[in-house]
Amino acid sequence: MRPHAPGALTMFALVLTAAGLALSACSSPEPASTEQASTEGAATPATTAEAPKAASTPKAEATPELSKLLVEPATGNVGNSFTVTTKGVLPGATVEFKWRGVEGSYVTEVIPDNVQYIERKYAPRLISLGKTVADAQGVATLSTKVPEDHGDIHDIFAVVDGTNVARGGYSIKRTITISESEGPIGAPIKIKITGMSSSYYQSTMAVRWDNMYTGFVSTVTTRGTAEFTIRAAGPVGDHTIQVYPASHGVPYLNSHQGPNVAIFGHLPDKFVYRVTGDNGAPAGAVEWPDAARITALKADSPRTGASAFKPAGGVSASVEPSSGRILEKVSLKVKGLPADVPVELVWVTARGNRASTSGWSLELVPLGAAKTGSDGSVDARFDVPDDLGGWHTVRVLAKGAVVAEAPYYLERSLVGVTPQRVSAGDVVTIQLKGIGWTELDNGIAVTYDNGFVGYACGFNSNGDITLYITATGGPGTHIIDIYPMIYEGHPNAQVFDFAVPQLTALRDNPSLDIGYRLPVFRTAFKIVEPAVAQR
Repeated sequence: MRPHAPGALTMFALVLTAAGLALSACSSPEPASTEQASTEGAATPATTAEAPKAASTPKAEATPELSKLLVEPATGNVGNSFTVTTKGVLPGATVEFKWRGVEGSYVTEVIPDNVQYIERKYAPRLISLGKTVADAQGVATLSTKVPEDHGDIHDIFAVVDGTNVARGGYSIKRTITISESEGPIGAPIKIKITGMSSSYYQSTMAVRWDNMYTGFVSTVTTRGTAEFTIRAAGPVGDHTIQVYPASHGVPYLNSHQGPNVAIFGHLPDKFVYRVTGDNGAPAGAVEWPDAARITALKADSPRTGASAFKPAGGVSASVEPSSGRILEKVSLKVKGLPADVPVELVWVTARGNRASTSGWSLELVPLGAAKTGSDGSVDARFDVPDDLGGWHTVRVLAKGAVVAEAPYYLERSLVGVTPQRVSAGDVVTIQLKGIGWTELDNGIAVTYDNGFVGYACGFNSNGDITLYITATGGPGTHIIDIYPMIYEGHPNAQVFDFAVPQLTALRDNPSLDIGYRLPVFRTAFKIVEPAVAQR
């Protein structure tokens, strides 16, 4: 058994920016393979990209003394135009301008009975802003645009024949854009932030609705850009949205007195959103991560429930479809086994919890029996167990020995929200299935009318979460949104955003890189007068 481990907006979108830092050129150059960014003017546009790890292998040593690179303007927002100029190079020489940025990732450890969240990690990357040719006076100028990157100061190098000859800098400021200024209860409000920092105490922000904490925002793997949605909550009238610094995942209310006031100090204190009406409780909805952001795992990629088993040559196994919800019918298909052999099918899962000293361990749940055909194949149908969500393994046993394994991903699902019409003080029941057991997927974080009310865990209840929410507030529609959360992490990890709503989880979550698909559930109900609710 595994022991417990401690673990009034205008009608158009507003764009607001934070003040930039003063530029410096103190960083050492790292010429390397580069990504390409958009350019303007007499330049060769760039189109290729390479993995950030290449940035750690310089192709040439930098000259000890670099000329000053003129950057105009030297501060602005992602997508803004600016110009870089270097002087004193050989006339006719090709000059490439490179931007030094960072690439973020999450570090996790996947083992058969758990996924442990270790840390956030950033690696350097060099982006080619484009190339140009020096004129007869040895001056090379390029007009280009600020690439999508994390905020704060970035070095820019002028490179000739693989050698850095000049260096300057550019400071990316934060911007916040809110898509709409008004709408009915339940209307989506899309929020976009660019230029968020990779620096630890500046890398997260938090959202408040009418002074209530809604959740935190991150951009580790999205290059400083956050895109997420909250919903308009009642009653009808004006409401306040605030986006705050949040180094610990929750709003830092007196950031104006903190050491990073130069970054956050010019952000307005509030946005005003007008709720225009109540059209009744909107239908429930599930929002899934963009498939392009989910890593497609290989057959032998680490997964929970997997073993060190290596199949014999020619043996293959798969579950079709390879993912779904509880109680759905699927088929196990195996090829390459001996003919006419009885086999047992078992489901590998976990049992236990993190709260007791006994902890948890993997268990095998029988799925049934089958027999290989004359060609050594198996095609067996079974119902997906009502069980914990996440990655599982289906094992095929012959005479008690494992002869084949196949992975299956059990998705989260919303069973229901009942009743839909209640009186104030009544209880609304929300049931979900397929909640997992790892540090990344064993719980959910819940907001009521955009205010965080708590988290829930589905490990001890084998994937089931049943919530009892007391209906509060005035008559009308009320919204309940259910977000992914990170339950806990490595004891040495410098992170503080545990067990709270991650508003950006559909685009930036540590589970995406290991094949998990954790959705946001949107639900609602209506408070009516007592006599009406009883009808």
